[in-house]
Amino acid sequence: MSAAGKRKTNLFLVLLLVLTLCFIWGNSLLSKTDSAQVSGTVMDRFAAFFRLLGLDTEDDYWLRMTAHVVEFAALGLEFALLFFLNRGRSLQSGANAAFAALLAAFTDEGLQYLSARAPEVKDMALDFFGALLGILLIALLWREKTVKPEQ
Repeated sequence: MSAAGKRKTNLFLVLLLVLTLCFIWGNSLLSKTDSAQVSGTVMDRFAAFFRLLGLDTEDDYWLRMTAHVVEFAALGLEFALLFFLNRGRSLQSGANAAFAALLAAFTDEGLQYLSARAPEVKDMALDFFGALLGILLIALLWREKTVKPEQ
């Protein structure tokens, strides 16, 4: 990849990371009532699909837990792409991506203090698990011979 192409890709990934973090952290800043309303709207819009899958549409607990994993899987994927692009696929790059995602998860739960919600270690664990899934996916799909960091 050319230097200009790499810069454009880095810029795109950083912007995508910022947008993803804004989405995640924006949801954490919602009040408990507003957050429940958002979950309720999602449940209402997709109720037929959820029932088809055999999921309970009266309780949004599973939806909230799944959202933690999915949001942070996307974030982990983005961090992994950024680190792998610039440092190559290595254990260190994966660890850096995981650490960045863990910091984001910690911040996410901390922001809930500002919205008078209860941050939970369980949520942070789900966030980190999701991030690890995203990182692992990229690690498995990454082709070292396709993109190598500039020496």
